[in-house]
Amino acid sequence: MLVVSGQAHAQEVPPTIEPYVPPMSLPSAIRLEGISPVYQDLNRCSAAALTIQLSYFDWSGSYDDTIRGLNPHIEDVAVRLEEMARFAEAQGLRAIIRIGGTLDLLKALVANGFPVLVENVYYEGGDVSRNWLSHNRVIMGYDDAQGALLSFDPLLGHGEGNLGRPILYTDVDRRWRDFNRDYLILYRPEDEERLIQVMAALWDETYAYETALAQSMAELDTPYSDSFTLFNIGDALTRLGRYQEAAEYFDRARQTGLPWRMFWYIYTPFEAYYQMGRYADMLDMARSVIQDTPGVEEMYYYAGLAYEAQGDLERAKANYEVALMRNSFYTEAVQALGRVTVAGG
Repeated sequence: MLVVSGQAHAQEVPPTIEPYVPPMSLPSAIRLEGISPVYQDLNRCSAAALTIQLSYFDWSGSYDDTIRGLNPHIEDVAVRLEEMARFAEAQGLRAIIRIGGTLDLLKALVANGFPVLVENVYYEGGDVSRNWLSHNRVIMGYDDAQGALLSFDPLLGHGEGNLGRPILYTDVDRRWRDFNRDYLILYRPEDEERLIQVMAALWDETYAYETALAQSMAELDTPYSDSFTLFNIGDALTRLGRYQEAAEYFDRARQTGLPWRMFWYIYTPFEAYYQMGRYADMLDMARSVIQDTPGVEEMYYYAGLAYEAQGDLERAKANYEVALMRNSFYTEAVQALGRVTVAGG
């Protein structure tokens, strides 16, 4: 079991991390052409947004194809960016996922021909803790004169004349921050060198995680700091393999208060607790989701991991089987089920 010892906060953000600056001059406005608008079905914004993004690459598939690939079970309410990346890769494209994005990065990517799928928070009502939801949209342009990004949004629309729905620069981070400013980029293999040039140091995953950590650490002790700040620090630390510190920040975030749907979408707390041997906490979190929302297949997978680590292979196997019943494309669950099946004889 890997356990990384804690470090002082002063050492957590390397001094070499610098804000992203586009490595090339950008036009004052850009709008990518050749993107098809799609409106979503209930709880299917991920499939709709990915279909929008794929359309830029002349993909011949349909929204229904994407739903079948990402949401094979009717009760599935969430799709990981990793699932979207795998689906896109199966269509012959390449994909990268990062956290810690910025407005300048989004503009640079779009200006160089890369539409970006981002995960934002959406509120379906006034009670934030009860009505907080993940929502995916595609950034496909910007206009400095308007002070706005342009988006194709499968729920809120695609703007007048399908020219892009504006999101004011001042509003971008407010809803993106809840998901640690994550983003998915698709690209053709022959465009990889251009993408590397645009992303500069952020092409390196570790550097990107360090950048995200720096963003959230800078929020501490400011009026902006809240449970999402703490959660995002834990998320970045988990990705960096600093599990003990991550678990401590996740504990603080949970004590401060998180939306009840948080674990529909983000699973790094399970990863950190798993590495720290906190299997009871994993099971408690998984059960709290399942009792209200049985369709989140990841909960059965992480419950299975906890049972497997405790030597209860029968319960582990049963949970992995349910995860796969709900999503037969769940690669990690396929591997886990094979592992416990062999171990159990």
